[in-house]
Amino acid sequence: MKKIISLLALIMSFALVSVGCSEKNSGYTAGTYTASAQGFGGDITVNVTVDDSKIVEITTDAEKETPGIGGKAIEELTEKMVSGNTADVDIIASATYTSNGFISAVKSALISAKGEESTPVSDKKVSDGKYVVDVVGHEGMVSVSTLFVDEEIRKVEILSHDETQGIGTYATARMPERIMEAQSIAVDSVSGATVTSNAIKQAVSKAIENAGGDVAKYSVEPEKPEIETKEVEENVQVAIMGAGTSGLFAAARLLDMGVTDIILFEKQDIPGGSMPTTYGGIVLSDSEIFNNWGLGSPLYSTWDNLGSAFLKIADPNSPNLNRDLPYTKAVFTKVGELYDWMANIGVGFTTLGSRSAYAYPYFAPGCYQGGTGFAMEFLEKRIQAKGGRIIYATPVTDLKQDESGRITGLVAEGKDGTTWNVNADAVLIASGSFAKNQELIEKYYPDWANNYFNAPVSLTGDGMLLAMEYGAGIEGMGGHVPGFLASYDSHFELAFMHHTTPGIIVNVNGDQFGNIMKDNHSTMAKAKADPANGDTFYFIFDDAAAVMTCDNESYGFDIYKAIFEKGEAVKYDSLEKCAKELNLPNLVETVNKNNELSLANEKDEWGRENLPYIEHSTGVWAIRVDPNVYLTTGGLKIDTSARVLTEEGNIIPGLYAAGDVCGSVEQKDGRNYAYGFDSAMAFGAIAADTMKAEIK
Repeated sequence: MKKIISLLALIMSFALVSVGCSEKNSGYTAGTYTASAQGFGGDITVNVTVDDSKIVEITTDAEKETPGIGGKAIEELTEKMVSGNTADVDIIASATYTSNGFISAVKSALISAKGEESTPVSDKKVSDGKYVVDVVGHEGMVSVSTLFVDEEIRKVEILSHDETQGIGTYATARMPERIMEAQSIAVDSVSGATVTSNAIKQAVSKAIENAGGDVAKYSVEPEKPEIETKEVEENVQVAIMGAGTSGLFAAARLLDMGVTDIILFEKQDIPGGSMPTTYGGIVLSDSEIFNNWGLGSPLYSTWDNLGSAFLKIADPNSPNLNRDLPYTKAVFTKVGELYDWMANIGVGFTTLGSRSAYAYPYFAPGCYQGGTGFAMEFLEKRIQAKGGRIIYATPVTDLKQDESGRITGLVAEGKDGTTWNVNADAVLIASGSFAKNQELIEKYYPDWANNYFNAPVSLTGDGMLLAMEYGAGIEGMGGHVPGFLASYDSHFELAFMHHTTPGIIVNVNGDQFGNIMKDNHSTMAKAKADPANGDTFYFIFDDAAAVMTCDNESYGFDIYKAIFEKGEAVKYDSLEKCAKELNLPNLVETVNKNNELSLANEKDEWGRENLPYIEHSTGVWAIRVDPNVYLTTGGLKIDTSARVLTEEGNIIPGLYAAGDVCGSVEQKDGRNYAYGFDSAMAFGAIAADTMKAEIK
């Protein structure tokens, strides 16, 4: 049985199945017994093997669950149950819902092993009233109010939250109505926003308990309407696979240029792809607005300046380095144009120079404050207002090609049973990377095959594979993979923590490594891959840094306060105690050496300057972190006009591609990946220009 870790579980109804037995006695009937409980993303199933007197083994199958906090809880609880031969164990405080759900499922299996009947749904009734429950979502606390009247869930209301704009906000808008309509928490989550969706279910579940009710009564899966299959044929100018960054920018630009017959297919329930998760800054050149900024940095004024800066940091010995940087130039000159266009149509940006860290434009209200999510929602609304269509929950399954080799359309199959047969003058593949396709990772990035990729679950390489079936070439496979810092338990992104939180990152021995300030992406990926680090990392900081983490002056965001709300950051009374409890033998020496260099205003051995002084007389903070890789930098071959190419470099007429499905644009110039969001945005717009010029 495959063992998969669960993040959080709700206490709900269960199903029992006996799958083996031997002779009976006064204890258990030997065999393996199965029980299920509704978990964070679906059923958690436990398989409990017993002999006539004790628990022999417990395995867990929870394929829809997210690895993280709940996984550690299940491991700990399993060990306690087997060693103590009992399911009566204390919950893990940091994973209450997981603990309760897992314990409940194991107890149910043991009831069956004893030959007893499971406890029927009780007659307990919820008490009328409004119950407010706070739960941990993706970004922090989500406060949910549930009103019961005459045993009916009369109203579910999200009172406050810090969830990701353009991802979690879709769940906060949709889930309350789903729960009220079904009178059940066993409703479908919003695909693409499952963490927030299930946090809301969790809050309503707890409200039922607080009201004195039986969660099982409100856990009946609602009947789903019978799917009626139908076929729809469409003739359009442009068909787009994927409503992420590239797809949305391509569609919006086409509509502004007068190409009005456009249809986009998105496999998830929501648009955006990775766009809402980006930090919100854009690098550019040749922007009229930026050039008019009196205090503007000359670095970003023209391509000559920016291109020269990129060449200075490129590896001059790289055999693939193209000193003209044609792909990089295409990106940043186009982004300058897009910045002016977005500001003109109503997309908001922060005032240039308003914060010390803002050397270039940030989507309003600022860094990691949801600006890209707001911009994404704006583009979605603009596309539909101007006549474009976005079809959700409908993956593209095939392309269409005529006898001459031209791509002439696509086929998409909706979860509602609709098959779309679309004829198009141009087809754009904008479906993202293959970071969540384990088979492709093993094939093209074998060194990273057993690593967690911190990326949306929808990124399975569908578009790349389809294009390859029709002759598209691929390039850049097996090259540099970027990484960023995340929390170990929940994979919460901490990519800017080395800027916002003065501290140090240490490995399994308590030693520092590399220069994250110089090359964040590369240093993180190398640290993860280096066996000397023991795949164990901690961020160590003091009380002053903890304050800055919650409210950073330079960047103006407070999202990292979630590490305290989730209990992932832990305060230790002393540096020595921290080192001992975390088994970091060199930590004390490392911190003291760091502080000496800080006071002397000297660089460390990796060339870092302005080292933070870590005050540990009042104790220190530590959070276990993990350098997460997040992107596959290989992808489809394209030219600088976004046309898809064969392995030999020939154009496949009618087929275009943009975004992460093409891999790293910088890598096509012989440089390492750096600016994925800029590349996706720019090549979506470049594809629009090319398609406009080439379609009938």
